[in-house]
Amino acid sequence: MEIFFGYALALGAAGIWALAPVLYKRGVDRLSFTAVGWIRCIGYLASAGIYLAATGGMRSFIPSGSWLYIGGAVLAGIIWLVVGDLLYFACLYRLGVSIAVPITSAYPLLVVPASWFFLHEPMTPGILLAALLIVGGIVLIAPRHEGKDPLRISQRPLGTGLLLAFFTMACWTFGLLTNKIFVEHIPVPQLEWYRALGVTAGSLLLYRIYPGKLTVASLFTTAKNPRRILGEVIFAGALGLALGNLFFTYSVLFIPVNVATCVVSLRPFLAALFAVLLLREPLTKPLLGGISLIVSGVVLLSFT
Repeated sequence: MEIFFGYALALGAAGIWALAPVLYKRGVDRLSFTAVGWIRCIGYLASAGIYLAATGGMRSFIPSGSWLYIGGAVLAGIIWLVVGDLLYFACLYRLGVSIAVPITSAYPLLVVPASWFFLHEPMTPGILLAALLIVGGIVLIAPRHEGKDPLRISQRPLGTGLLLAFFTMACWTFGLLTNKIFVEHIPVPQLEWYRALGVTAGSLLLYRIYPGKLTVASLFTTAKNPRRILGEVIFAGALGLALGNLFFTYSVLFIPVNVATCVVSLRPFLAALFAVLLLREPLTKPLLGGISLIVSGVVLLSFT
């Protein structure tokens, strides 16, 4: 029963992480990536603080564990959610959406062997095959843009973009693996609070260093309803970073991190499914093939 609860939590995280980008859409159109990065942390930090206070009271804000693990959780959060996301945005610029999305979606292929090597989690042929099926399905459903694409491949060497994609996946893998380590030494509400502090500080520092042209100040002069846009980004941060991370972190208490990662990698599949069901987008052959591969991978995981 606990295993199925772990699957449900990981699937919930995947659904939340698939839905959050919809709320980021207008913010990304009107703000720089670094501006969106720190504004979303307002919702993240507030939600993590409310959850910590609700579950442990005000005394839980006082650090009670090892400073080594607390500092490690803060640093790992910055690498995972600040550096990793920044590299992902750079990868989108270098390679374009049609190449960057499927390549970076292959991060389960790093997590599965890394969790076996560092965390001594099982790496059965079934888990590896399931990861391959899921990644293959994600490649099929990845968006393909033709014509004028604002995120088209740049004229710089392709190797740079591929290197950025690898480091993006490495940062995400590092964050997912260390999350499993820290959850064994720090209560989940406190862990999320420490991570939120680190990510907020790192995102704000990054924005101060490179605010970009589309700053928060410029939003109030160019947008008709700037407060609504900011509110959507803040809510997306609360939903995607706080709630989504909590679901995933709790899931690894019941199932191995490599299995949880394969489940949450369904995010592009769920986003495509939302587009078909809610936005009435067409069900194309590549999308149908991708859905079949992903469902096969999930079913295989269930019996592994």
